[in-house]
Amino acid sequence: MKRIRINISYIIGILLLCLIGFEVFRMIRTIDSVGDFIYYIPETICYIGGVIFVLGNILGILPVGNYRKELFEGLCGYLKENGEKPLAPYRIPEDYYERLGKDIRDEEVLNLIAKDVVSYCGVNVGNLAVYNQSNLIEAAGTYNSETDEIHISVANTRTIDEVLAVLIHESMHYILKEKELWLEDERDNEFLTDLSCLFYGFTDQINKGYIMVGYLKRNEIRYIRKMLRRFDEKG
Repeated sequence: MKRIRINISYIIGILLLCLIGFEVFRMIRTIDSVGDFIYYIPETICYIGGVIFVLGNILGILPVGNYRKELFEGLCGYLKENGEKPLAPYRIPEDYYERLGKDIRDEEVLNLIAKDVVSYCGVNVGNLAVYNQSNLIEAAGTYNSETDEIHISVANTRTIDEVLAVLIHESMHYILKEKELWLEDERDNEFLTDLSCLFYGFTDQINKGYIMVGYLKRNEIRYIRKMLRRFDEKG
């Protein structure tokens, strides 16, 4: 049976923009003097930040800065220079998805999905194992390259989309390790990992789960998708 899903995040984004617009209109109507204007400066800054967050992270319509463009294109070039090729969009097996929908903490199905993701990228599963971790609060997930263990934060992943995005990201760390693809700079390596998720066909899962978790903003995901299409056309 085909899954029909409404992207609630876009609806939330539009509602948030409407709410911010209403509050700004209300604020403007109360300004009668320079003192009032100065008083509302901190609140105005918060509203501007809220608009930027909604446009960039939720609706994904802000332009991507030149530095990020160069970074993403360089990372994509790095993958292709090492003989990697973009893969077709990945789909989670229906039975796995249904089981995860019933219980996002089901470690058995989390392990099955992680292994399916790894196999999809042509990598041997090895000893990769996935566990839930209740005391992991500083990150949504972690990967231990020495033990090949993935830990998913119970506190920071509350929806099926977030769990899948984090699981795929951490699985990608394992995939890149097995392919011997990594960067010395830790943050650049995290961007490489996220970009690789899109490169290898996991765009849909990353896009749905990366509003509040992950290193990429939604507008950056949209840019990378277009960039990968250009790379694919060039061959």
